[in-house]
Amino acid sequence: MKMKKIFPLLILLLTIVHVSYAQEYLDFNTSENRTKRVLLVPFDSRIYYNDATEIMAKYSGDTHDEIMLYFREQFNLQLFNALIDSCEVVNLLSDNTRQAQDDISDIYSIIGYELKLAMQNAPEDPDDVDEMNFIQRKRYEKEQQRKHEEMENSRTRIVNGEIVGKRRNVEDKYLHIVFHQPDVLVQIAKRRDIDYFLFINQFDIKGNYGDPYLSGNPNRERTIKVHFSLFNAEAKLVHGSFGENKLPFDLDDKKEVANLYFPEVIRQIISNIKF
Repeated sequence: MKMKKIFPLLILLLTIVHVSYAQEYLDFNTSENRTKRVLLVPFDSRIYYNDATEIMAKYSGDTHDEIMLYFREQFNLQLFNALIDSCEVVNLLSDNTRQAQDDISDIYSIIGYELKLAMQNAPEDPDDVDEMNFIQRKRYEKEQQRKHEEMENSRTRIVNGEIVGKRRNVEDKYLHIVFHQPDVLVQIAKRRDIDYFLFINQFDIKGNYGDPYLSGNPNRERTIKVHFSLFNAEAKLVHGSFGENKLPFDLDDKKEVANLYFPEVIRQIISNIKF
């Protein structure tokens, strides 16, 4: 008699457990929990600068364009590999279809560039996110406002018939993308089911020539600075800034530059994407 009473209770208990387990792992495929899709847009080959080209060309025997294409492909490849575990990645540079080539051409044809104050990059370590408390944020916002006003005041303009302008510090600036026809981006997002566009705006390798005392210093360095913009599917800017890293001034091996010094730049970039 007791067994007859226990058996229905056991069935009921197992049913509740099964339903709870199923609900826990049920994917409703909403926009909040869906896997994000990021489209990578490589830098335009015309927006590239490398003042170490001469020593790299002498070491490898490559031309300027061959070195540029190597850095373009390697940076996109490493960026793709860094993202692939966190989201779905669409890499236009590695897609040889006619549609991909048309998308790149369409995107390049609708964008212009302007120098803007860089946004602060998110910490690479998620545990550091809470370190910027309220006072620090206010201090940061005030400093950003000061820099913005300084930049506006330094713009070249005509005052009483004279051209007036101040020399601007570009260390905290990045090359920003301006869309002439943002609808094209929205259409591409819909067709490819894209959540974010990650644009690599400009790729620079530059030495510090402003300090005469560095000319004979064996420890002098060059800076890799990669400007980027992150846009959402509605062509709205999410984040715009740059990632940078230092490398030895006389480093002439392009493969060593890519393998050793690109990863840090890429970490600074992808830390700003909310997967």
